[in-house]
Amino acid sequence: MTMSLSLRKQLAIICLCLLLNSSLSVEANVADKQSILSALTLNIARFTTWPKNTFDAHNATINLCVIGDNTVQESFLKMTNKRINGKTLHISDHSRLRNLSTCQIIYISGLSQSTLHQVLLNLKSLPILTVGENLNFIHAGGMVSLEKKSGKMQLLINLPISKRANLVISSRILKLATIFYTPP
Repeated sequence: MTMSLSLRKQLAIICLCLLLNSSLSVEANVADKQSILSALTLNIARFTTWPKNTFDAHNATINLCVIGDNTVQESFLKMTNKRINGKTLHISDHSRLRNLSTCQIIYISGLSQSTLHQVLLNLKSLPILTVGENLNFIHAGGMVSLEKKSGKMQLLINLPISKRANLVISSRILKLATIFYTPP
């Protein structure tokens, strides 16, 4: 039985809501937290539209580049070959901060504030969805942040930054998020 794209998107938004509203216990280990963050990142990507010229017409791959420690890397590797809007997800480690322009999504964890700021500055006009883990990420110029607050995951989106990169994040996601208007 084949599920329509619309039904899959509806199911993804339900899963996103459940993940955002579920409590993470204080005792939850880092691997569990990273698994939740990677699942949320995947669902946010499902509701993001890139400019038409972003993807090679012959290549049905979305490159998700991960910057972070081994735990972060492992949580994303489980998602290799998942499908997002008809494209196959390819996960790669970019902790050396090279060739970031080959990515359509970059998940960033564990960078110093000055390095984070420089990386995001270098990506500023490229159609790359940047995802991080706290409010500092948004203030440094990141697009989407997933932050644990009061035992729940909160979705933070910096709308001017995503618009500057010509990315459209679905209004269905924006309704779940706290929107920031930190200028580029």
